[in-house]
Amino acid sequence: MQKLACVFSFQESSWVSCQKIVFNLHESWSKNKELEIQNFNLSSNISAGKNQLLASSIAEYAPDTILILDHKPHPIALFEALVPLLSTEKRPKIIFHVFGDFTLHYKLWSALRSVLKDFEVKFIVASKRQKNLIDRFLTLPMTSEVCPFPVNPSEFSYAENLREAQRAEWGLQDKDIALVFTGRLSRQKRIHTLLTLFSEYLSETKIENLHLYLYGNPDNIGDPFFAIWETEGEYFRKIYKIYENLSPEIQSKIHFMGGVPNKELKSIYHGADYLTNLSVHNDEDFGMSVAEAQACGLPAILTDWGGLSGFARKEIPEATLFIPVKIGLKSKFFSTNDVKKALNDIVAKKHNVDRKKLSTIALNALGTSAAAKILLDILNKPWNKFSPFSDLFERAQNKTDFDPVPYMTASRKVNKLFREIYSSYVREN
Repeated sequence: MQKLACVFSFQESSWVSCQKIVFNLHESWSKNKELEIQNFNLSSNISAGKNQLLASSIAEYAPDTILILDHKPHPIALFEALVPLLSTEKRPKIIFHVFGDFTLHYKLWSALRSVLKDFEVKFIVASKRQKNLIDRFLTLPMTSEVCPFPVNPSEFSYAENLREAQRAEWGLQDKDIALVFTGRLSRQKRIHTLLTLFSEYLSETKIENLHLYLYGNPDNIGDPFFAIWETEGEYFRKIYKIYENLSPEIQSKIHFMGGVPNKELKSIYHGADYLTNLSVHNDEDFGMSVAEAQACGLPAILTDWGGLSGFARKEIPEATLFIPVKIGLKSKFFSTNDVKKALNDIVAKKHNVDRKKLSTIALNALGTSAAAKILLDILNKPWNKFSPFSDLFERAQNKTDFDPVPYMTASRKVNKLFREIYSSYVREN
């Protein structure tokens, strides 16, 4: 029986999606009964003394593999304390579940390579596009492995009886079409673009049975990659101003629902007709809300960007309507006509998606049991020692160390470095 030291913060992340990801990954690893797993708490505010005690506890457990399950805090301080305590004759292997914020912490990852230079290491990412990105930072023979962030079927699965009740709560009739967004109402998720395009489409077509429901709370993160910072509440004021300038008829089709408990999302996904996500966020490594919606059988309109591209289902291609994305002179962009065409297809009911079948297919790919098999296979594959990072990684680290806006030129245009890294997230550019 292999012994795994599972390291994560017992204090839940402020990011709701990360809370789910860590819990579901732990559930998936735990399904492999041939593994003995012991949990270790690496909290964000851990003191130097407690960090040393944690390192001692892990060394005493003598695991075959150390599993870093969470995205924060970065484990560099833990490994600096732990490595001197480990036997050089039987070093544990190291697995990192890599989240989308990898590109925010080059310096920390760089420091880690000297500490773990003699260790066998694996990076597990959540999507093929993220693998393309991370592999550009690694040097052969090291490459990353893909395991989607899993969905818990006990929380999200198909239940036909939920649809009627949810639509009654919304006050919708059978002829009405409900689009839903769930997640952060942020610039990174392009909520302002979604509102603008939705309202333009209604104004141009005069369609009366199309509704947009926005579930989630606003944030003030802005888009630092492109030198956009926002004060508390500023972004919500901006999107609400868009709403206030609309006609009463169009306003009546847009519904700000606020944040809701996780347990309510299953009914919301069943009541809706399509999930809508136009994100082109730099850290869009996966898309937990999309995974949960698909597990409930909900089709989606998505940007073909980053991890969102991984939600294509070849058995039901019409279940995901993709909006192509390109990297332009000043940012990432997509065609407004492509979004409106997707809305036209929905209104015309061009795609009749078998939602029960979609749920089954999605859970076969994304459920915790599916992830358990993928993870065990990754664990048992051949390993490689931690090799140096690539030249691209070095250039990215040097640039981010000294430039607060490392991916833009002085004239505020997207630079070559950004294109080299994030061309991994587009189909073609």
